[in-house]
Amino acid sequence: MPGLSPKDEPQVQPDWISLLATAIDREDNQTPYYAQIAESFRSMIDSGKIIAGRKLPTNRELAALLSIDRSTAARAYAELTRLGYLESHVGRGSFARKPLNAGSTVAVSESEAVDWTRKFSRANQSIYDIFRSETETYEWKPDLISFAGGIPSFDSYPTEDFESILGAIMEENRARGLFEYSPAEGHPSLRRQVLFHLRRTEIPAQQEELLIVSGSQQGIDIVSSVFVDPGDRVVMEDPSYLWGGCSFKNRQAECLPTPMDDEGIRLDVLESHLKRYRPKLIYVIPNFQNPTGLTMSLERRVALLALAGQYQVPILEDDFVGDLRYEGERLPSLRALPGGDKIVIHQGTFSKALCPALRLGWLVAPQEVLGRLILAKRASNLSTNSLSQIFLAEFLAKGLLEDHLKSVRETYKRRRDTMLTELNRAFGTNKGITWSKPEGGMFIWMQLPEGHSTKELLLHARDRNVSFAPGHLCFLSGENTSYLRLCFIQNDEATIKAGIERLRQAIESYFDLVKARRSNSSRPVFAGGGHTFI
Repeated sequence: MPGLSPKDEPQVQPDWISLLATAIDREDNQTPYYAQIAESFRSMIDSGKIIAGRKLPTNRELAALLSIDRSTAARAYAELTRLGYLESHVGRGSFARKPLNAGSTVAVSESEAVDWTRKFSRANQSIYDIFRSETETYEWKPDLISFAGGIPSFDSYPTEDFESILGAIMEENRARGLFEYSPAEGHPSLRRQVLFHLRRTEIPAQQEELLIVSGSQQGIDIVSSVFVDPGDRVVMEDPSYLWGGCSFKNRQAECLPTPMDDEGIRLDVLESHLKRYRPKLIYVIPNFQNPTGLTMSLERRVALLALAGQYQVPILEDDFVGDLRYEGERLPSLRALPGGDKIVIHQGTFSKALCPALRLGWLVAPQEVLGRLILAKRASNLSTNSLSQIFLAEFLAKGLLEDHLKSVRETYKRRRDTMLTELNRAFGTNKGITWSKPEGGMFIWMQLPEGHSTKELLLHARDRNVSFAPGHLCFLSGENTSYLRLCFIQNDEATIKAGIERLRQAIESYFDLVKARRSNSSRPVFAGGGHTFI
C-alpha cells in the first residue's frame, strides 16, 4: 500500500479500516490487545504505510474501529509513546512519529539529528508521564460545557474599571511606567496597596516581608527553588493542587501524601512523616482547598502550627481563594496565629477573585527568608510585568476591590447553590454518589461508588459535551479514580443546570456499562496467559 502523507493535496483521510484490519489477532491469547495494536502501528510507521506526522484516530475513534474499549486504545497509544512512535499535542491530537533509530531515511546528517527524547530531564519526564495519556480527553469541542477549569467567567471581570484606569493613565501622561522594569520585589505602588489589603484581612505583613510574584504558581516555584534540593521531602495534603505537586517534583522532591479528614490535614499521619522523613517543607491550602473545597478548622490550624514549630519545618500556606467566602465565619490565616509569622510563608493571589490574566500574587515571609526569595525571583523572571502592577495598584487605591468582591461573592454563591441543588436533584436518591458542600472557593468534590472510575466516566461525559477534572490527577499516587472536581464559578446558572443534566446522563450511561460488564464477565481473572499483570 502506498505511503500516506500529511502533505497530500487535497488532504486525503487514511482508510483506517483497511490499515487496521489485521491489527488484532483475536485468536492470540498470549499477547494483550493493546500490545498487538501498538506493534501494528509501529510496523506501519517503520514501513512507510503511515508517514511520520500523520494524525492518528482519537482513542474513541480507534476503539470504535477495532471494537475494543477505550482504555485498551489509550494503553496502546501510551505504549507507542513510550516506544517513541507517537507524540500528542493538547487541543490537536496524536500524531505518528518515527524515532531516529528506526531506520529513518530523512536527509538529516548525523551532526544535525537530535533525539530529543534522550535529552529531557528526569524531573520533566515525571511530569510529562502524568499528562501524556490525558491529552485527547481535554480537546476543545463546540458547545462543550466545562466544569474542569479553575477560572472565573468573563462576565465577572471588571472591564469598565480597567478601561477607565488605562484611559486616565494615558491622559495624565503617566504611561512611561507601564513600559519599564519594576523592582524585583514589586512596584512600590502595588506593594503599598497589597499591604493595606493584607492588614484589612488581618494578615500581618511589613514592607520587608512582602514580595510581589507573577501569580501563585511562581510563588510555589520560587519557594521550591529556595528550600528544596533533589531528594528532599515535601509534605502535601492528599489530594492537593496538581500544579503545586508538579512544581515540587520539578525540583526532584519526593512529595509525601498526607490524607485529610473533615477538619483538614491529618496530624497523626503528618507527625509520622515529620519524625520519619524530616521534610523540608509543609504545603497546605487551609481555605476552600483545591480540589476538595474543604476548610481547615481553627483547632486544626493551631495544632498544625504547633507541630510544625516542634519539628522546625516551615509551612507554605496557599490562600488562593481566601477572599471568596460565601457563608460562615472567616478563620485566621496560619500566619496570623500566634507564632505563625516565625514559621509560615503566606501566599495569595488576585487571579481567582479578580482576573487570571493579571498574573499577580504575593508572598509574605520572615525577613531573613525574603532576600533569598527575591534572588530566586530574579533568576526566574527578573521582575513582574509593570503594566499589570500599575493597573492593579490603581484599582486597589480607588477602593474598587471591595465592591468587586461583594459582587462576585453574590454571583458565585448563587452558582454554587445552583450546582448543589442540581446535584441533589440528579443524584440525591443515589446513596453511592457523594459531594462536598463548600463554604466558599470554587470547587465541589464528588465521589462515585467504589469500583467506578471517573477516568472512564469522562469519556461518556465528553460524548455528551460536558467535562470535569478527573480526581486521580490530584492524588500523588494517581490511583484514586472514583473522584471528580467540579468548578461552579465559571458558568451561569442556566448553563450549570444544563451541564449537570448532561453529567447525569453520562453517569447513567457509564453505570449501565459497568453493570453490564460485571454481569457478563465470566472469564477467569488470569485467562489469556500468566503474564497479563506484569
